Amino acid sequence: MEKQPLPDKQFRLKKGEDESIFGPVNATTLKEWAESAQVAPIDFVDETDEQWKPAPSIEFLEMVYEVKFPDGTSYGPTTVGTLRELLKESIITEDASVNHLVKKHSSPLGAVIAAADFEPKPRRETPAPPPQPVETNGTPIVAHPAVEMAKDQRIRQLEEDLRILRKEHDELLQKYRKLNQQLVEAKAVKK
Repeated sequence: MEKQPLPDKQFRLKKGEDESIFGPVNATTLKEWAESAQVAPIDFVDETDEQWKPAPSIEFLEMVYEVKFPDGTSYGPTTVGTLRELLKESIITEDASVNHLVKKHSSPLGAVIAAADFEPKPRRETPAPPPQPVETNGTPIVAHPAVEMAKDQRIRQLEEDLRILRKEHDELLQKYRKLNQQLVEAKAVKK
């Protein structure tokens, strides 16, 4: 199946976290941002006319994958490029389950990346510039928002798991103390 050419339009990107706006940029640049984990599932895109649409609904961005984390939570829709970043950051492994949301099938991450590597890529003379990094105290921060969002989601899940485990630990400790007290009382009665 041959891919459609990219639209010859200008687009803007609105970040879902803080509503900062980047662009206008052409479709090639926007697609490269998506492939380099700069476009998150909660972001929005428009054609400079204030008609913001969820980034995953922009077909040429190919945000069609959802990855399952070992704890059962998921992240997406996203691109193969973002999946590569999650793998590179050791957030997921090659055997992580990846769902193709359009084709409705699941594959290991390694297979998805291998299949993407065999697809012909359009040539571009110069790489697209990334969205301008935010500066804090004069120090540039170059972060991949999609990776940061996935990390934050994973941290929240781990914090919740820890809270549950602490509660279970406290309950078991109380049961242990109660049983230990009953044992001491039973031994005292036998004497």
